[in-house]
Amino acid sequence: MSTEVIIAIITAITVVLVVILWQGMSVAKTQMITDQVYQYRKLAEQVAESEQKSAETQQKTAEALEDMRTRLTAIEKLLREVQ
Repeated sequence: MSTEVIIAIITAITVVLVVILWQGMSVAKTQMITDQVYQYRKLAEQVAESEQKSAETQQKTAEALEDMRTRLTAIEKLLREVQ
C-alpha cells in the first residue's frame, strides 16, 4: 500500500471515531438534561404538596382559633352574668 492510502485510511478512521465520540457525548448530555428536568418536576410536585398541606393546616388553625374565641366570649358572658 502506498503512503497516501494509509494516510487516507487513518484519516477516515479518525473522523469516524470523532463522530462517534461527539454523538456519544451529545446523547449523554441529553440524558443529563432529561434527568434534571425530571428532578425539577419532582421537586415542583413536592413543593405543591407542601403548599397544599400548609394551606390545610392554616385553615384548621384558623378554625380552631375561631372556636376558641367563641368559647372565650361565652365564658366572659357567663362571668359577667355571675357577677
